[in-house]
Amino acid sequence: MHQRTLGPAPARPLLWATMLGVGMAWGATTPLSKIAMAGDIHPIGATIWQCLILSVVLSAVLVVQGRRLPLGRAYIGFYLLLGLLGTALPHPMGYLAARHLPSSVLSVILAGIPMVTLVVASLAGIDRPSPRRVLGLLCGFAAIVVLVAPAGSLPSGAAWLWVLLPIASTLSYALENVCIDKLRLPQLDPLSTLCGLSWGAFVLSAPLALLPGVAVAPWPLDTGRWALLAITLLHMGAYFGLIWMIGKAGAVFATQVSYVVTLSGITFAIVFLNEPATPALALAIALMVLGLSLVRPRTAPNERPSTA
Repeated sequence: MHQRTLGPAPARPLLWATMLGVGMAWGATTPLSKIAMAGDIHPIGATIWQCLILSVVLSAVLVVQGRRLPLGRAYIGFYLLLGLLGTALPHPMGYLAARHLPSSVLSVILAGIPMVTLVVASLAGIDRPSPRRVLGLLCGFAAIVVLVAPAGSLPSGAAWLWVLLPIASTLSYALENVCIDKLRLPQLDPLSTLCGLSWGAFVLSAPLALLPGVAVAPWPLDTGRWALLAITLLHMGAYFGLIWMIGKAGAVFATQVSYVVTLSGITFAIVFLNEPATPALALAIALMVLGLSLVRPRTAPNERPSTA
């Protein structure tokens, strides 16, 4: 049996403040992805470089702290599973979609992560859907429908094909979130978990660099490569915060961060990429804010979840 928390349950304001910080960091990565993919960087190559940078930096942090990454068959399998679901699969799909879809649409589709997480978590026996929570998640789903409807924000009918990629990414991220919450291993805190899954994703992605056109040269440091580096650093902080929130309040609560990601991503897209602020976009934002207000943590922040 493994402990279900990573320490005393934090106060509610700390949970929401962490969600805001993580959401804004991840929201900024969506318009940055548009910038990175505007050049010659391959989506898989970008993922490989991200994984390598994260793995090396986080391993160095563990060494400075006098710790080592837990190894063994169960740990390696865990790292590979999380690396596959959280990075190796969804990141290339997201980068490829960024070449063909508006940044604001990508941000909205990320709001589907809590809906998928709720379904998977319920099937896994981690969380129970309540009428209030389901209503909130349905509001998020309605926001996605508003933006991808024929009169929404897609540039053309052909863009529907590219919408399937970020939708598949939401499923992969949701499965990762539930695995983190369900498959607890001793000696794994957020830092070591992130380090392990980064190495797992790198091991899975690196062989693909041998495919034609996938390898990405790190030089020269043009706009696209600077954007990729910024994405990597933001992902590092956001992943750490997400894993911490999953440990403290559960997978369904933690993935509400997708709404913050959506709102901040849309804001950044309008301000920095000059994407249009349409009526459909305004309606989607209103639906997402309503959905966020209806969804609550699975346990009160001052209560300690049961062990399993």
